Amino acid sequence: MRLRANKTWRKTIIIGMIILLSFATSCVFASGGEGESIDFGIFSLLPPLVAIVLAIVTKEVIPSLFIGTWVAGTMLAGGNPITGFGNSVESLWNALGDPWSARIVLTSLTLGGLVGIMRVGGGIEAVVNWITKKIKSAKGALLATELAGFVIFFEDYVNTLVVGTTMSPITKEYKISKEKLSYIVDSTAAPIACIAGISSWVAYLVGQIGMQFDDLGIKFSPYAAYLKSIPFVLYSFVALALLTYVVLSGKDFGPMLEAEKRARTTGKIVRDGAKPLIAAEQKELEPDKDCPKRLINFIIPIVSLIGFIVMILMKSGGWPEVSISEAIANGSSSKALCLGSFSAVFVTLVLYKIQNLVPTNRLFKGYMEGMRSIFFGTLILIFAWGIGSSIKAVGTAKFLVGITEGVLSPAIIPLITFLIGGIISFSTGTSYGTVAVLMPIVIPIVFNVSTTGGIDPMTYIFPTIGAVFAGAIFGDHCSPISDTTIMSSMFSGADHIDHVKTQMPYALLAGLGAVIGYIGVAIGLNIVLNILIGMLVVLGVFKVISKPIE
Repeated sequence: MRLRANKTWRKTIIIGMIILLSFATSCVFASGGEGESIDFGIFSLLPPLVAIVLAIVTKEVIPSLFIGTWVAGTMLAGGNPITGFGNSVESLWNALGDPWSARIVLTSLTLGGLVGIMRVGGGIEAVVNWITKKIKSAKGALLATELAGFVIFFEDYVNTLVVGTTMSPITKEYKISKEKLSYIVDSTAAPIACIAGISSWVAYLVGQIGMQFDDLGIKFSPYAAYLKSIPFVLYSFVALALLTYVVLSGKDFGPMLEAEKRARTTGKIVRDGAKPLIAAEQKELEPDKDCPKRLINFIIPIVSLIGFIVMILMKSGGWPEVSISEAIANGSSSKALCLGSFSAVFVTLVLYKIQNLVPTNRLFKGYMEGMRSIFFGTLILIFAWGIGSSIKAVGTAKFLVGITEGVLSPAIIPLITFLIGGIISFSTGTSYGTVAVLMPIVIPIVFNVSTTGGIDPMTYIFPTIGAVFAGAIFGDHCSPISDTTIMSSMFSGADHIDHVKTQMPYALLAGLGAVIGYIGVAIGLNIVLNILIGMLVVLGVFKVISKPIE
């Protein structure tokens, strides 16, 4: 008891020192006065570092995010913590006031409600029973989870929702830890969506490429440029190869190995004291014993959800005036997600009511309980957006990008871009934001340096574009303030910090493979060879350092 008390006091002292030091630094280096444009330089890293360190030390994400936002607000307020507090609160309501963010919040809550209805009506239990009969081992459950992630390639948020919630009870049946489930969910979300060719990501990525091409006068299709950049998104290919090998080998290393051994030997799929972002057990959502468990009651809601999302993506992207692929690429993913989730809820309510599965009030109870179960994770999303806007205001990304502007060799720019992109994405918690920050910097740099050196600019523009995407996903996978990482924890029912701690070693290992691949790009090796070398090195290292779970 005394030892535990001593640890608590030490942790409290560390937290207090971090907060006091951060505010003291804010006051010293933010002396220009509120509203003035200040170049904070290296101290622009302070808000995200405070948030990340506090999140790891305290294992409390929301207070950590808010304190990081408060530090940024204080810096912008000329060192005044009271005004800085107001700035931090304002960043939260600004995040909620943004239409894109508001639609994502609505989508998260509505999808949680949809899952609640499906649980009350027996749809989730029906598919669990069906899949469980097909799966005969823990490896089979892990493979099924990975394959589900590959199937839902068109939207990373939908991927985390459907795969996480569907496979959660199945992986529990085979004593697979929540840390392992959330790792698989996270590793088949953004990495797949980014290289799928047709996905909600493509709309944003092509738009970013198109803006730079217009500014530079490059007469090349932005969508074709995106397609040519796909082989250079090295992190995605290496991470997916590593994931597959992890699943097939039955081995792990580091904190993930400890989590898996705990789950397999004790049946504890989350550690003692863990705080899952979604309630793992909810009596209110269990179907009645006499409720029919029909597989169709899972298939129709999920197919309608996916179908509505795809149709709305196509319609908002200009179909039928343009091709389906172009329409999906240019459609509004947030509108499609929000409208599609509401539409799927309506279809599911009608479907279940026609069959008279459960009373109407029970269905609405399931809807409300499903939303309630997702509420905590949704709050974290809001606070993550708040700190994202705050650190943008203090110039965190601008500072990180600025240190690469002296690089003159176009061949080495993809490697530098990947590394800086990873740092920016880790610090800011947003892959989209990283792309938005890096693309307007690195594309003009590689264009101008290549032109000056008499090299065809497109030679290194495609690898650099791919490196931007890869770095954004890599940092996103390591960051505790990333929205997709949070959602992977949320829908898998994992403790968020546990998910970050167990996934980070795997992300870093895959990042090593990507670095090796970009070194190959720099020395002129064929891109397929670079991918294979990166994969082989990573799989070889994993084989050496990993151990069997059982």
